[in-house]
Amino acid sequence: MQRNRYHHLGWFHGIELFEAAFSTQTFARHAHEGFAIGAIAEGAGGYLCRGERMVLPAGSLSLMNPEEPHTGHASAGRVRYNMLYASEAAVRAVLGLRDLRGFAEIAPQDRGLTLTKALERLARSLNQPSATDRRLMAEEAVHEVLAQAFAQYGRAELRQPGREPTAIRNLLDQIEAGVAAGDTLSLSDLAGEVGLNPSYLIRSTTRATGLTPHGHVLRSRVDLARRLLLDGTPAAEAAVAAGFCDQPHLIRQFRRHYGVTPGALIRH
Repeated sequence: MQRNRYHHLGWFHGIELFEAAFSTQTFARHAHEGFAIGAIAEGAGGYLCRGERMVLPAGSLSLMNPEEPHTGHASAGRVRYNMLYASEAAVRAVLGLRDLRGFAEIAPQDRGLTLTKALERLARSLNQPSATDRRLMAEEAVHEVLAQAFAQYGRAELRQPGREPTAIRNLLDQIEAGVAAGDTLSLSDLAGEVGLNPSYLIRSTTRATGLTPHGHVLRSRVDLARRLLLDGTPAAEAAVAAGFCDQPHLIRQFRRHYGVTPGALIRH
């Protein structure tokens, strides 16, 4: 059975993620210094907030503004949810926002479960300590959660993704060079190299190429591993040289990209 986990992203504006799974735990009246953005994945949660008792079934969001007093408990049996905590300064920095209005509704329905799924992707990225480019994965997941939450429910006006051919071409060159050199790639470094806000860079890159920066990093690592394999490098060595944490990780990514395992790559 999953237990509560609390992740602190010390390298990324001190943003935190609480993975909650409990039945009897309760939270006394309290408030958070920053924003709290959560999604009920299973069961039902309960609040006493703004003088009202609320029941949040699966598919509900929990959107708290800074210093919003509330209690918390499992409303019926067991509840499981993911909750991201971010200060106002962190949200402004991550999304490149000046105006930050906050959330009008505490417990709206998650349309299409998009925010629920984004929070789950963030949790998965943080629970893979040995995953290749783990920080880059987590940073992109945080951007996705915050962008969805504030654009859909916080009336934030995010800069629309534009056509940035020069910046994206430079980004892809930076990724290819960084992978070849064995560098650790971060979203902030990549965005700084091309002179764009990280959040805007993600949206513009996805619009232009269909992949996020992390998607391009993975593609570049798989391509490098393929070239090494064709040159006769053993799979275990090719995995390390291409920046994968181990051979099984290379095998999984190779199959996703090419439809076969490295062992099925035949050189003629």
